[in-house]
Amino acid sequence: MAAGVVYQASYNTPAWAFSEYRGLSERQYQTFRDLLQAQGWLAEQQRKIIAGIWTPPEVDKAKAEAQGVKFAEYAGVWVSNRHKGNGEPLSESTRTKYQELLKNHLLPFFGGMTVVSILPKDVQRWWDSYAKPVAIRVKAYELLSSIMRSAENDPLNAQGDTLIERSPCRIKTALPPKKRRAINVEIAELEKLYEAMPERLRLSVFLGGVMGLRLGEVLALRRCDVNLGERTLHVCGSVKVRENNGVKEVVRGTTKTPKSDRVLDIPEYLCPMIEEHLRSFVGREKSAPFFPARRSNGFMRESSFNNRWSIAKASVGLSDVRFHDLRHTALQRLVEHGASVNLVMAVAGHSTMATASVYQDNVSASYRHDVMNRVNRQLADELMEPSEKDLGEPLPSRDDPGEGRELDGLQSLVKDLEQMDLDTRTAVLLNLEEQKRSRVLASFSKETQIQTMTSLFEKEA
Repeated sequence: MAAGVVYQASYNTPAWAFSEYRGLSERQYQTFRDLLQAQGWLAEQQRKIIAGIWTPPEVDKAKAEAQGVKFAEYAGVWVSNRHKGNGEPLSESTRTKYQELLKNHLLPFFGGMTVVSILPKDVQRWWDSYAKPVAIRVKAYELLSSIMRSAENDPLNAQGDTLIERSPCRIKTALPPKKRRAINVEIAELEKLYEAMPERLRLSVFLGGVMGLRLGEVLALRRCDVNLGERTLHVCGSVKVRENNGVKEVVRGTTKTPKSDRVLDIPEYLCPMIEEHLRSFVGREKSAPFFPARRSNGFMRESSFNNRWSIAKASVGLSDVRFHDLRHTALQRLVEHGASVNLVMAVAGHSTMATASVYQDNVSASYRHDVMNRVNRQLADELMEPSEKDLGEPLPSRDDPGEGRELDGLQSLVKDLEQMDLDTRTAVLLNLEEQKRSRVLASFSKETQIQTMTSLFEKEA
């Protein structure tokens, strides 16, 4: 071949291709420096046309480039552009969690691999690299599975071609059972925690332990969210950590779910505390944070709050109590005082009945002691000799129904209701006063409880 000589090969675009691909030229061209390469290319294109599998060179080039996409690149773009099923963008907190899962759990293993080269055996090897079952492994796998599902299903072109034919994620997973039960915090313990916290943060204990706010919601409160005249608190935000050019910053984002945006009644005895807090620690602007950070005067990050919280709870012997336990306690107390399921969901900002049902099967120590005292009085009444019944305070008896008899009747009612069909059971419960209804619900098995609460919610809605 003479120096500088090139060969231009071309052929007519197959007629049937114009209906499938837009903007095609009448002829397809390719330049080569070797005659044999040009002839071989033409022969290959003719074979594809005859077989009906020909695709335009532009499509072939795009596929080849896609074949070389590294997992790190694809996953990074996926997280940046991901939207929810309803078309809304991911929240900042969710996007940050995904980025952390990628950085800490997926990229070290898969980052340098091309997406198309990741096989089920690679996923299994990554899964087995964890010494023991941990929740974070399942969460990371769920993210990996979602990314690979997009690679399998999201079309690369108008013809519907995808990056991979089938996702390599074939493992069936389940989160390990939670080992920790929520701790119910008694009123006296709340007061101890309140006193132990720095003055500028004390009010947070009652916002969580009495009004049931999440920590992120507490730290996102502003002066304008409080209306002491009407004794209401608008919970409409939550602090998030956002990464900006490699620097993490605290921002005020939306609540966990749309249902979490809610207006709560402020108990009267908290009003003076809130008023004093506003006067002493909150700026005069309407948007001033309720619990400003010391240095920036902006919104405080959860980790900074938790440092103070850890010191305070340890100082009063309550090291095992988490801030979320305060919220759990507040909602549990509502149940113990006969709050309906709808009310618990409204105060908590829950979106599902199953979440609200958690507070039906875990009672505080004081409530449990009260119930046991009533059981003890009933047992004493049933087992004591007649002459002993005249000693001390009168107790409930067969002829004088009291709280013990009421408890016995409640247990009988629970058994009867569990044997009824759902519609009949729901109808009976709707005719009970709210306090008794909540006590009955708390006595059901978990499955019956959720099924019944869902039915009640639908009837009351």
